[in-house]
Amino acid sequence: MSDQSYPAATLQQVESSLTGFFQDLGCQLKEYGPECVVVELLLLPRHLNNASNLHGGVTATLLDVAMGLCGTWVEQPEQRRVATTLSMNVNFSAPAPAGSRIRAVAVCRSAGHKVFMASCDLLDEKDQLLAFGEGVYKRGKLRSELP
Repeated sequence: MSDQSYPAATLQQVESSLTGFFQDLGCQLKEYGPECVVVELLLLPRHLNNASNLHGGVTATLLDVAMGLCGTWVEQPEQRRVATTLSMNVNFSAPAPAGSRIRAVAVCRSAGHKVFMASCDLLDEKDQLLAFGEGVYKRGKLRSELP
């Protein structure tokens, strides 16, 4: 097993296979390796709550995506399995306004054959902690088997 993130072309291939809310939000997959996953987002007005700060649902989504990916890395990306969230907790610690570039940095804490646990920090450009979370995930079908 390699200890490095995928090269840029493979990252783009994996990023394009991430469907749903990830694409709608405009997230970018910046790093995807066996040790760490980094998902980045430039905050736009559509990502904000009524107080003009980062929306909690966007925060939870970034943490969930990054943690779900961190337990599914394999050397051959076409053999990647999807992950289903079994449980997740989110802790909010600081606001972020529009124009902020934020990133979710996730690591796999423990993994069995089907279930894994992950933790994630959401950071701004100055490495200020915006939120953090932990999750339990189940590996599912191969991504290539799904629409």
